[in-house]
Amino acid sequence: MWKVYFGELGEGRLKRLPYLGYHILLMVLVFAIMFGVIFMAGSLENMISGNIMQMQAAFLEKFGILTVFGFIFFFFAVMFAQVNLLAKRIRDMGLPALWTILGLIVLSILLNLLFPAQHMEMSTAVVSTSEGTNAAISANASSGSLIVKLFDSIVFLCLVLIPSDTFGKNKSQSE
Repeated sequence: MWKVYFGELGEGRLKRLPYLGYHILLMVLVFAIMFGVIFMAGSLENMISGNIMQMQAAFLEKFGILTVFGFIFFFFAVMFAQVNLLAKRIRDMGLPALWTILGLIVLSILLNLLFPAQHMEMSTAVVSTSEGTNAAISANASSGSLIVKLFDSIVFLCLVLIPSDTFGKNKSQSE
C-alpha cells in the first residue's frame, strides 16, 4: 500500500479499478484520522470539565508547535499521495503525467477564478431562553460553484472510465 501511495514516482501505472479502490481508501483514511482528532479533542474537553478555553490553553502549552507541524505534514502527505495516484492513472491512460496534471491545475484555478464559490448567510432570532431573552443565531456556509463541481466530476469520471493505453501507442502496432 505504501508503495502505491508514495513509491514508483516516475514510472508507476495504475489501472481503473485499483485507482478507484486506492482513491476511496485514501479518503476513508483521511476521514478516519480527522474524526479521531475531533473525538480526541472532545474527550479532552470533557476531562477538563467542559472548559474549552482551559483545554485549548493546556493543549497549546504541551503540543502547540508539534501539532501545527503534524497537521502540515499530514496535509502534504495526503496531497502527495493523491497526486501520485493521479499521475499513475494518467500514465496508464497513455498521457504525459506531469503536463496533464499541470494543465488540470491551471484549468481548475481558472475555473475557480471565473466562477467563485457562493457564500450564503442565514440568521434568525427565534431562540428564547427561560429568562425571556432572545439569542441571535447566524451561520455562514460556502457552496462551490456548479461549474467547478462539474469539472471535478468529469475529471474523476474520466480517470475511472477511460481504459488503459487509450491515448498511448497501441502495443499491436509497435510489434
